Amino acid sequence: MAEKQRMTMIGAMTAAVLFAFPPPASAETFGNLQPVTPQPAAEATAPGLAVNYVFLMAHHVDDIEAAGPGEPGTPLPQLNYQNGDGNVLTSDQADGVGALIRGFIDFPAAGRWLMTAQSNDGVRVRLAGAVVIEDPEVHSDQYAPNAEINIAQPGRYEIAVTYFERKNTATLQLYWQPPGKNDFEIVPATAFSHLK
Repeated sequence: MAEKQRMTMIGAMTAAVLFAFPPPASAETFGNLQPVTPQPAAEATAPGLAVNYVFLMAHHVDDIEAAGPGEPGTPLPQLNYQNGDGNVLTSDQADGVGALIRGFIDFPAAGRWLMTAQSNDGVRVRLAGAVVIEDPEVHSDQYAPNAEINIAQPGRYEIAVTYFERKNTATLQLYWQPPGKNDFEIVPATAFSHLK
C-alpha cells in the first residue's frame, strides 16, 4: 500500500512539473516588429496594462473584438492569472467575461525571444500590430504554440491581448524566454506599462 501511494505521489509531482512550464512546440518566427516611435516618456506612462471588459458568453476572441470597446477596468499589473472559478482578472464577474488589454511590453535586449500564453478560454496576442499568439476558441487550460520574436532594437513595443472566459475556470498567463536562457518565465510586471 505504501509503495502504491508513493508511486501515485511521484506521478502527481511529475504531472505538476510537466505543466509548470510551457511544453516545447514549433515556433512561428516574427522578425520585422518595430518598437514604439518615439518611445513613451516615463512620466506619460503607468505600470501594468490597461483593460476594458466586455460581458458576453463568447465562443471566439473575434466575438470580444466585435463587441468592444467595453468598460474600463482596474489595470492589470501583469498577465499571471489562474482564477479558478472566482472573478476573471480584475473584473467583478466570474463568467462571460471578455478583456481587451492594451499597453506596452519592454524587451530590454536584442536577440531571439520565445513567447507563449496559457489560457482558458481563448487568447490572441498582438505585438506591434502583428498577431504572434493565437489560441482563439473555447478550451480548458492549454498553452498556445510558441512564437519566436527576433528583437533587433530593444525598447517598448505595443502589446494588445484579447481574451475571454466563457464559464467555470479562468486562466491567462503570458510567458517569455529571454535570449540565452533555457527556461520560460512569466513576463514580469516590470515589463508592462500603459499610457496614463
